[in-house]
Amino acid sequence: MANFRGAAHLEAAMRAVLAQSERRLELILADDASDDDSVAIARAVAAGDDRVRVIASARNGGPAATRNLALDAARGDWIAIVDSDDLIHPERLARLVAAAEAAGADLVADDLVHFGAPAEGGRTLLQPLALAAPMWLGPAPYLRANGGDPALPAFGYLKPVIRRAALGSRRYDPALRIGEDYDLVLRLLIDGARFLLLPDPLYAYRRHAGSISHRLSVGTVEAMLAAHRALPRLADPEARAAAAAVDRQLRRALRYERLVADLKARRWSRALPRLADPAMVPRLLESLRDRRRRKAAAAQGPSAPAPLGSLPGLPPPGQPWDSPPAPVAGRIAATGVLPPGAPGWALWLVQATAGASAG
Repeated sequence: MANFRGAAHLEAAMRAVLAQSERRLELILADDASDDDSVAIARAVAAGDDRVRVIASARNGGPAATRNLALDAARGDWIAIVDSDDLIHPERLARLVAAAEAAGADLVADDLVHFGAPAEGGRTLLQPLALAAPMWLGPAPYLRANGGDPALPAFGYLKPVIRRAALGSRRYDPALRIGEDYDLVLRLLIDGARFLLLPDPLYAYRRHAGSISHRLSVGTVEAMLAAHRALPRLADPEARAAAAAVDRQLRRALRYERLVADLKARRWSRALPRLADPAMVPRLLESLRDRRRRKAAAAQGPSAPAPLGSLPGLPPPGQPWDSPPAPVAGRIAATGVLPPGAPGWALWLVQATAGASAG
């Protein structure tokens, strides 16, 4: 668990890990020179549980460098990535490890249920896939998702559990401030690691004003493009085509961020020629529309929820669900409404996301 200025949600995130049914774990909290109460909070939690180790950096190094400190200290056979403002179901780690070991997977991840910001609620990351059963994720679709394929979710946001033997000496690229998760997992997949996705909606993914994962800039996109071009050669033609699409997407994003930077700085002599790029004006307009939609959603608040039918129960680890759980999980997180006799995973989700919009 890497942390930077996460004091508001840090204790809850740490206690969610320590409350796991799998007791044989260590929680390594690596703090990136926070100037709030984060380290004091982490050390207070550690004082009551000897499974917690706190690494406090003296200088800010970014999320990748901070996670690398935690990876270097980790001793477990499996390594789980949990953000310091998120919450996980008490059985999450046990279920993911059991499913991975039964299937022979090197990485395993479940669905992320968005909560916190009104514009983000009501959905899960994997919802476009309509998953009711586990699926394998290879390099080609993983790349396509980052290359603008609208039918695929952004797999780079997943919070996987990784087999230590498969990770080996690989670490996050410290040059990346955004996309470090995506890059590390992609390199593992290219090297032959097997990645299993589960439909289980057991990771509550908080979105709020402090989130940095969606904030691009010229520097962050330049680093992402450099990392992409440094990937090992891809033998699979489908993966190579997907990688080419990612390269185009990143180059387009870089042109857009340069345009935005020039507009903000009122460097009109640079900005006006960039507007001649036919892809830039539609992207600017879509950004403005998206900003208005978010403001409208925040002002309007949640709409009246439609009634939910019976909810599927939690199957054994790695087994199919009776129906895709993502649509109802998203609605539960957004509305806090449950039907009578709701299963335990749904009760947990309501409790985990209750009052998040106010926070």
